[in-house]
Amino acid sequence: MKEYLLYGIAPGETREYMATLLVSTTDKNELDLVKQIAARDGWHSFRESTYNGEAPNFTKALNL
Repeated sequence: MKEYLLYGIAPGETREYMATLLVSTTDKNELDLVKQIAARDGWHSFRESTYNGEAPNFTKALNL
């Protein structure tokens, strides 16, 4: 089952590595609603991602 993930950076924070997972959902339409609400509260630099339940490939990540 595919999950849609939305990350954002908290108000006042500027470091990209401090992104926080805001929502994990199976309904992609929910991402826009969460973005609107979070942006109203000062969150910024949103990033969308997907997760299919696969195990992480650390070798691929390290060889980029």
